[in-house]
Amino acid sequence: MMLASVSQHGIVSTTLTTFISLLAFATVIGVLSKFVKLPYTIALVLAGLVVALMGAAPDGVVITDELILVLCLPPLLFQAGLHLDLKLLQKKAVPVMILAIPGVLLSSAIVALAVQPILGCSLLVAFLFGAMLAPTDPISVMATLKAAKAPERLKTIIEGESLFNDGTGVVLFLILLAAVFTSGDGEHAISIASGLTEFIRVVGLGVVFGLGFGLISFWLLRKLNDHVLENGITIVLAWGSFIVAEQYHASGVIAVVVAGLIIGNYGTKLAMSESTINTINTFWESIDFIVNSIVFLLIGFELQAIGGVDALLNSTVIFASLAAFGAILLARGLLVYPISMVAGKEWHKGWKHVIFWSGLKGSIPLALVLGLPDGEVQRMLVPVAFGVVLLSLLLQGLTVGPLIRLTGVSDGS
Repeated sequence: MMLASVSQHGIVSTTLTTFISLLAFATVIGVLSKFVKLPYTIALVLAGLVVALMGAAPDGVVITDELILVLCLPPLLFQAGLHLDLKLLQKKAVPVMILAIPGVLLSSAIVALAVQPILGCSLLVAFLFGAMLAPTDPISVMATLKAAKAPERLKTIIEGESLFNDGTGVVLFLILLAAVFTSGDGEHAISIASGLTEFIRVVGLGVVFGLGFGLISFWLLRKLNDHVLENGITIVLAWGSFIVAEQYHASGVIAVVVAGLIIGNYGTKLAMSESTINTINTFWESIDFIVNSIVFLLIGFELQAIGGVDALLNSTVIFASLAAFGAILLARGLLVYPISMVAGKEWHKGWKHVIFWSGLKGSIPLALVLGLPDGEVQRMLVPVAFGVVLLSLLLQGLTVGPLIRLTGVSDGS
């Protein structure tokens, strides 16, 4: 009787079937990517793009900021935090923070100056677009680094940057978003002091929430010796820290990262048995696979919502996408190479090139652009944002592995 009722209301066909179909498709793509030796995430992007352009995407599958931020980002960021060595991160704190904070601001400004004449929008809207594209996406970067087998110390810099720059990019985006949509001409002046104050407040509160939830969870883990319950605590921690922090207008992204770092660096060493560690690692690796698969397929599927190939082949979109992508690379180069000169022998001679080329864009810019209010600004920026993301994933994602081999960077370097 219950199964019949569920079927009559269409719950299975519209929700569960779509999810299982996406997961099955992703699994098939994953198997095929092993045979053709193509990075898994790149294979997913190409597959989703082809399916979308053929008009075969499932009905009702839409990327929203809620889907990406609330359902997808917490587990991916938490899983990354679990495996990020805090001691290595502390040793590389200076380059990580330079790339994560000044890097976002510099990239936003250069992108804005590059695309404003092409799009014909206000400079404030152009800065909004620059802030949207500034963060390096942890989903894209971590998946690519795993596939490319990058060395741990190098991964620490790139992963640490990708985790911590989200707070900078998202806060800057929200400040500019409020300015754009509360002023009639789009040229509302922004107080640098108030913007800096808001940034410090949001990120600072995110750290506080992450520390609070992480330490409470650490205390509970020390009191328990049940791998199922302990795994449940990590699940609640990942989503709970994000949601509660966001409810109090703090950075949920920073809260999740801090909580993950606490559990990964202290919980696993001081509060968990070997069986619990194995259970948690296996669980979060599976979640990482599922969420990565769905995110990258949805990127391709969402192309239908913006007009598919016609929207992407518009000359303005093409020129703006190329200009923005070039501006992003310029901004990154202006930071990475001077840092490498200061670091000297501490950096392997090939690291600077890999770090420069590893600033991939992905689901975070897409979530932000799709979170814009419906209207002219959104219609203008959505296809360009997709163009930049696709350029980044295809050009950088497909070549970062060969670049690592070409520069002689290896696990022993």
